[in-house]
Amino acid sequence: MKTKFILFSIVIAGVNYLIFLLAGYFGHPFYGMLISGMASLLLAILLYRWIIRPIEDLKTQLEEADEENTKSEKIRSEFVANVSHELKTPLTSIQGFLETLQEGAAENPEIRNKFLDIMAIETARLKRLIEDLLILSDIENRRNVSMEQQIVIHQSLQEIISSIMPIAQARGIDVILTVDTSLKIQGSEDRFKQMMLNLIENAIKYSRDGGKVRVSGELIPETDKVLIQVRDQGIGISSEHIDRLFERFYRVDKSRSSKAGGTGLGLSIVKHIANLFEAELKVESQMNEGSVFSVLFPSQKRN
Repeated sequence: MKTKFILFSIVIAGVNYLIFLLAGYFGHPFYGMLISGMASLLLAILLYRWIIRPIEDLKTQLEEADEENTKSEKIRSEFVANVSHELKTPLTSIQGFLETLQEGAAENPEIRNKFLDIMAIETARLKRLIEDLLILSDIENRRNVSMEQQIVIHQSLQEIISSIMPIAQARGIDVILTVDTSLKIQGSEDRFKQMMLNLIENAIKYSRDGGKVRVSGELIPETDKVLIQVRDQGIGISSEHIDRLFERFYRVDKSRSSKAGGTGLGLSIVKHIANLFEAELKVESQMNEGSVFSVLFPSQKRN
């Protein structure tokens, strides 16, 4: 590019010189200046096109890359801080109970059993957190994923509901499944089950005792897309929280989430799996009435 510009500059300079000579020889210096000016203008345009604009474009790209790197670094820092906090809290609790037991509390059966129960709960919480982190890592890196499976939606959802039915029954919650048995999508069945398990389990956790959780699925004829919805009769989600629901470790109510045994990663996993399926996520909620989580899967004509 630089060589081209230098050669072109030499040519333009030579042409200008000849123009001045010819214009002076024929007695028309004005036309010589006019033509020379036009040639210089052309040189300026080409100078901008070949050198200045590419430099400006490169500068813009570097600025955007730097901004993206800054954002990525901030996200990584926040993620590490959140993970550290989530790990530290149960570990600190377990350490405190162990020290108390070592100091003599173990001699009291009632206190010992109470502390052991709490430590078991905290250990289970740590296990769930680590499992969710590993799942999230696998999804982000697309490890162990085959997106070529035929998923029979009714069958997969029925298996999920059966696995968590004891949790629902313990609180008198009915889980109602309404899906055509012939409805299918293409993708990873394991990832699909993980996504729907998180959504249905959340609906149960945040529903009132004796309520209903409805899971429905349908084919939209106009677009050939598949819509799956999980509807609860829970406490609802305030509108200011909706946009941040799928962020890692974001909790609408930290105390309630902790009591429910959540890791803060469930909906983030849902979002990443939805992206894997190229599906759209939508949340509708009314306070004290409940929430509807919708997953719209792309056209299934390719299947």
